[in-house]
Amino acid sequence: MIGASKRVLLTSLFLVTAGFLSYLVAATQFDPRENPHAVFGKPDKCGKCHINYRGELDTTRFLPDCNDYCMECHTAGQLGRSHPTRVRPKDKYWKMAIPKDFRLDDDGRIMCLTCHRAHGPSLSTVRAYPKQKPVNVRPPEGVLAYYKTYFVRVTDPEKGYALLCDGCHKYL
Repeated sequence: MIGASKRVLLTSLFLVTAGFLSYLVAATQFDPRENPHAVFGKPDKCGKCHINYRGELDTTRFLPDCNDYCMECHTAGQLGRSHPTRVRPKDKYWKMAIPKDFRLDDDGRIMCLTCHRAHGPSLSTVRAYPKQKPVNVRPPEGVLAYYKTYFVRVTDPEKGYALLCDGCHKYL
C-alpha cells in the first residue's frame, strides 16, 4: 500500500506533468487557418455590416450601426484603449482626411472597420508590432511562428500600429 504522503506526491506530480504536456500541445499544435471571423464569410451575415441598396448588397457601403455587430463578441472592456468610433472626421473639430481604404460608415463616421478588416486571416507569419509574441509560443524547428493580425488594416513589424494611426493623424 502507498502511504498518504506518497499518494499526494504522485497526484501532484501527475497534475504538474499533465499541465506541462497540455501547455506543450497548446504551444505547438494549432491550425493557423482557424479564423474567429469566419462568420463574416457566411452570405446571411453580410447584411449585418453592408448596406442593401435596391435589393443588392453594396459591399462599398456600411451600415451606421455595424459596430453593434462587432460588439456582440468584443466588449468595450476587452478593447482597452481604443480609438473613438461614431465620430465624423470631417466635422469642424475633426478636419482630417481619411485614406480611401479606411472605410467610414454611410453617415461618414469612424467605425471598427475603419481600422480593422472583417475579412482576412487572423494569423500571419509577420508580427503586427515589434514585441509581439507568437500564438504558438515555442514552435518546433521547421514550424513557423504565427502572430495575431488583429485584422488591422495597416501595421508593420518594426513600427507597429504607428503606420495605421499615421494614415489619418500624420504623426510619423
